Amino acid sequence: GTALSCVLKVYCTSVRPNFAQPWQMKRQQESTSSGFILRDEQIFPARGIIILTNAHSVAHSVTVRVRKHGSPVKHVAKVLHIGHECDVAVLVAEDPAFYDDLPEPLQLGHTARLQDPVTVVGYPTGGDNLSVTVGVVSRVDVQAYSHSSERFLTLQIDAAINAGNSGGPALKAGRCVGIAFETLDDAENIGYLIPAAVVARFLDDLRSHGEYTRWCSL
Repeated sequence: GTALSCVLKVYCTSVRPNFAQPWQMKRQQESTSSGFILRDEQIFPARGIIILTNAHSVAHSVTVRVRKHGSPVKHVAKVLHIGHECDVAVLVAEDPAFYDDLPEPLQLGHTARLQDPVTVVGYPTGGDNLSVTVGVVSRVDVQAYSHSSERFLTLQIDAAINAGNSGGPALKAGRCVGIAFETLDDAENIGYLIPAAVVARFLDDLRSHGEYTRWCSL
């Protein structure tokens, strides 16, 4: 329904720095991932609509484009804020045509609990259309996020999360309760979500300070 229409395919061209030879860059790489729209007048007052995805999906980006569900058009976007620690990024579409006929944006819900059913929506490899998988929350744990090696609350689910799913929402009762971001290579049907509580903390930081100020630590 409407919630599925809020999920976008994200196309990123990136150039990673070459730490072994800092005077030159590595080759350009193309990648695809997922994202979704949220309403937020404070973070992006000009349009009031932001796009959430993973930080690792748009790290070192040169160009970012987004495609709406059911549309062939790719709209130019830019990375407005990026939180590498918690692996969340905010994109905004620079193409005014993107904002035509947008569905009602998703809303953040509460962090899912153990055994809650969730629906993961995104654009994994293996096809060009939207993919929907259903699972339950099988573990709630504090784990290191692979993008930053920082430890945060993590939801483990038994729905398949594949390359390209990253940045897509996990839905419960039509609200986003997490963002898909990792899978285990040597295991079947184990995927990981960034909980809504971590995403909400990141967004609150942007509203309070106008930029990402990182997480406090002991």
